Order: sequence, then C-alpha cells, then structure tokens
Amino acid sequence: MTHTLLIITGYGSVSPKAWKRGYLDVSEPEARRRFLANYPSARDISLQAVVFADELTISSNSLIASASSLVL
Repeated sequence: MTHTLLIITGYGSVSPKAWKRGYLDVSEPEARRRFLANYPSARDISLQAVVFADELTISSNSLIASASSLVL
C-alpha cells in the first residue's frame, strides 16, 4: 500500500516563523481546508507531497525523505 504525506507550510502576518502541518492520506483540498481552519490568517501557503510505502527518513535537520521523494 502506498501512502501520501502532505506537508503544508504557511506564514503569519506578524511572525516570520513558518507554521507546518502534515496530513496523511487525505486529498489536497481537504488538507488545505484543515490547515486554514487551524491557521486562518496564514499567507504564502505551499504544499509538498511525499509518497512512500511504509517508511520515511527524517534527518536531524528536518529533511523528510522516502525511497522516491525528498521534501525540505
């Protein structure tokens, strides 16, 4: 079985610190809706997808990788 981890990043209007959330096996529109429900003032929203079978690698500097993709 293949899984998809959607990582959404957005920024607040005051703080330059990024907000990040991960959503497993949900559609892109549903992930965006849920992200905006938690962070209604988010701007510059980006989405990255990681497709994997059963294992992810997360490095010490927060890089997430699977056998077929890499997300910063």
